Amino acid sequence: MSNDTKIPFLDLVTPHMELEEELVAAFRSTLRSAAFIGGPAVEGFERDFASFCEARFCVGVGSGTDALRFALAATGIAQGDCVITVPNTFIATTEAISQVGAQSEFVDVDEQTSTMDVEKLRVFLEEQCERNASGRLVSKRTGHPVGGIVPVHLYGHPVDMDPIMELAEHYNLVVIEDACQAHGAEYFSERHH
Repeated sequence: MSNDTKIPFLDLVTPHMELEEELVAAFRSTLRSAAFIGGPAVEGFERDFASFCEARFCVGVGSGTDALRFALAATGIAQGDCVITVPNTFIATTEAISQVGAQSEFVDVDEQTSTMDVEKLRVFLEEQCERNASGRLVSKRTGHPVGGIVPVHLYGHPVDMDPIMELAEHYNLVVIEDACQAHGAEYFSERHH
């Protein structure tokens, strides 16, 4: 192998070239129908993706950032809350947290999986947080209430969710899974949630 052979970190050209005719046909169809927002293509995607994920529903949104922001807002995460996530995620995760007025608190990852380290999460909750007078969990560092956890499934590898869900239940925290980089990954839960 010569020294000038380079393997790209991320090749977005090759898969698009393989799908070029299909993508161009879809674009032409969209241009001809002017169904740029909603319509049969989006409804079909929502139906097919829900089926693929074995979920009852899927709602198409503009981006993964929007999906996370809407999920955070829908669960009641609000201005001044802290949300626990990992530092090695794409900026969209923390951007969605800040868009609802919350702050990110980081728990490091397991070096084997590059996903949230459950033991480090446990230590963070036990040692870096305390309950306030009303019983709500508060970050000692910021003084803000902790509202939720956003574990990030990464490189197609799911986070070990059962122990995270147990911790979330114990501390009364919501969990929103960021699966933007793990579509189709399966986690075999002992909890059956």
